[in-house]
Amino acid sequence: MHHLPKTKPSKTKQRILDTALELFNNSGTRVITTNHIADACHMSPGNLYYHYRNKEQIIYSLFERMISAWDEDEKHAIENIEPNKILDIQLQKTFHYVWQYRFIHRELAALLDRDEKLKELCTHVLQRRSFEIEEMLKMFIQLGIIKPLDDKTIKFLAHTALYFGLFWQPYLEVIGGKPTEENVQKGVQMIKQLIAPYLL
Repeated sequence: MHHLPKTKPSKTKQRILDTALELFNNSGTRVITTNHIADACHMSPGNLYYHYRNKEQIIYSLFERMISAWDEDEKHAIENIEPNKILDIQLQKTFHYVWQYRFIHRELAALLDRDEKLKELCTHVLQRRSFEIEEMLKMFIQLGIIKPLDDKTIKFLAHTALYFGLFWQPYLEVIGGKPTEENVQKGVQMIKQLIAPYLL
């Protein structure tokens, strides 16, 4: 079982992560080195290495931060919300983080291939996400928001929605779409169209 960190990184670590995130989003992880990150943070490489041993540790920490913030944000977003609005809110939050951490989604396969520890964490998170989507769909069935579905269809919808969330942004870039937050947010409508035939 993986447990994401409960304590916030120090201000210096936060600054390193914020800077690395911006650089990775703009230029990709292959181009950006720890020296680039240190220089952008106005610190020596040795000072950066005191906080993070290498680039892989920075990427892993950004992945952890994304998941922790995503979980916390979603939890608060759906408190006291009408059930029929939960799907919209969940999807908006999903694609918000797809954009905020776009380098992860753009490079996911390559990142996991280079780091076994990150792959293990990602596998755990995706399994949990799939289960959470399945549970949400079952809740919608009980509330009369969507039609009764068998387990096979529920799993299909959950996996397909998860797939859309993971790979919508790189798909946009492959077909020549401009990687803007507005375009990434169009993924919300795609998943809603996927579920639309099952709504009551």
